[in-house]
Amino acid sequence: MDGLCPPPPNLPIQPPNDRQPALGFPENSQTPPPTNSAANHRPLVLHLDVDAFFAAIEQRDDPRLRGKPVAVGTGVVASCSYEARRHGVRTAMRLREAKALCPSLRVLPGDYRRYEVAGRQIAGLCNDITRRVEVAALDDLYLQIPDIIDPYSPDQPIRLADNLRARVRAEVGLEVSVGMARGRFIAGVATHDAKECRRELAARCQGTPPPSPTRLVPPGAERGFLAPFPSSLLPGAGSLNARRLAECGLATLGDVALAPRRLLEGLFGAPGRLWSGLAAGDDDTLPRVDKPAATLSRGTSLEPPLADRPGGHLRALLDYLVTRAALELRARGRLASGLRVHVRYGDYAAADGLAKLSPPANDDATLRAAAHDRLTRVLNRRLPLRYIGVEFTGLAPAAPQLQLFTEPAAERGRKLDACADAIRARFGFLAIRPGATLVLDEQFTHDQENYHLRTPCLTR
Repeated sequence: MDGLCPPPPNLPIQPPNDRQPALGFPENSQTPPPTNSAANHRPLVLHLDVDAFFAAIEQRDDPRLRGKPVAVGTGVVASCSYEARRHGVRTAMRLREAKALCPSLRVLPGDYRRYEVAGRQIAGLCNDITRRVEVAALDDLYLQIPDIIDPYSPDQPIRLADNLRARVRAEVGLEVSVGMARGRFIAGVATHDAKECRRELAARCQGTPPPSPTRLVPPGAERGFLAPFPSSLLPGAGSLNARRLAECGLATLGDVALAPRRLLEGLFGAPGRLWSGLAAGDDDTLPRVDKPAATLSRGTSLEPPLADRPGGHLRALLDYLVTRAALELRARGRLASGLRVHVRYGDYAAADGLAKLSPPANDDATLRAAAHDRLTRVLNRRLPLRYIGVEFTGLAPAAPQLQLFTEPAAERGRKLDACADAIRARFGFLAIRPGATLVLDEQFTHDQENYHLRTPCLTR
């Protein structure tokens, strides 16, 4: 593939000699299978995470950026290269602070379309291994390893993971970190450890850092492996609960595993009960391949921040985002029972407004009207916006028509949406669009498919 970095030389998968094995047990140890026959049949889960996703794609596609500190984002750092991290640059940091830490930092707005193509290529390679693939985000995937791979073998899982990584490197031009364990959560922690190892290696060396090691947590070693990691890695912990856990003396997963389950449940409710088991290595969660998305969103960051104009540019932009999201909603055969509008002002203050939709809807007219109403309510400051987005919540399958007689206006709207969807499928999304969005041509370039907007989120 043109423009891709050459594959780095083969490197050992073990960490450097001065680093203790991160698995928490002797290297090359042979852990005997547990006696529980049900446990014996728990499959391995492989978690794959692309290293410095946005920045790595920019370096892949532009040879002048390789080996240089690179950040992608508008307003804040959405992704940064390992060269930038050596200077203290981190994701979610304001670009002004990042430039102060690293004056030579190359800042790029990014191109989500290229990132989406790379994410789909990686998902396709994963599907060559197994059909049980969960795409949590473009750069974040979980795979259920086929049963033919022996979880107790010291070589088979590592060989499969390294072959996948080599294919991603050769065919997509990106490095990925991989963790494997019998459970979705533990596999994710293993990947986190692999990425931390690569960050340490990057801090010590000049130029492009070597690939991260492949982390495999053998069956029976889960609790010892998890013990030293921070409790903030627990699913749903968030910054608030992570702080509360630390205040309770539960700074690590080992601390959480030793705490009485009743205490955790009393302090944190149902999540506390779940955390007690996960921290102790009791994790049988598998990739959620059949779970439909609960929300659907579209949004864009704006740099420089955009103020409304007499033509109603902000409302036109919201119309465009709602129409794109509604098209996807209908393609999935879903209805939304709620709609949320998100905005972020030029001073980074955020606001949002939620509207309930009764009955649930997926037609353009209903969704645009609800979005306009919410935007009017949340825009209560005379400042330009640096982010605007819409999110549909409470998604449910679109049930068959149950009424014998339908409202004529609703039926006309349904037929109009179906006709517009068919035209867009054949001629491109912008072949037919709300008239109000024509003012966006003054602000944004576009092609047949879409306006060239920015998006800071991988899951948009």
